[in-house]
Amino acid sequence: MEDSSSKLSSSRLVYDGVALRIEFYVAPSGAAPAEAWLEQLPLIGQQKFAALFARMGDTGKIWNERKFKHLTETDQIFEFKVEADRILCFFFVGRRLIVTHGFRKAGDKTPKREIDRAEACKKDFEGRVKHES
Repeated sequence: MEDSSSKLSSSRLVYDGVALRIEFYVAPSGAAPAEAWLEQLPLIGQQKFAALFARMGDTGKIWNERKFKHLTETDQIFEFKVEADRILCFFFVGRRLIVTHGFRKAGDKTPKREIDRAEACKKDFEGRVKHES
C-alpha cells in the first residue's frame, strides 16, 4: 500500500497573497529549478524577484511589461523580469501562479529552449496535479 505522505508534491509555496498563490514548480525528482536558480543570485536580485512575487500575489497583476509580461506564441507562459534575469511561469486554476525556472537572458528574444522548458514543466505539472486530487 502506498503511503500518501511519501508522494512528492508538484509545487511548493513561495508567497500566499490576497489575489494569487505564487508557487515553485517541483519536478518529479524533487528539484525546484526556480528556487535553486534564485538561491544562486546575489541577494539584491533575490529581493527584487521577491518584491515582484509579493506585488503579483497581493494585486493579481503587474502592469509594467518591463517587470512581467506574456510571452507571445507560447502556451500561456509569462516571465518575471529583473534586468537580464528572467523567471518563467504560468497561471493555474485556483488563483495559482506556478514559477518554473530562471535564466539570464543574453539577447533580445527569450530563447526557444527556455520557453520549451517552461511548457514542459507546465505539461508535467498539470498532469501530476490531476493525479494528486
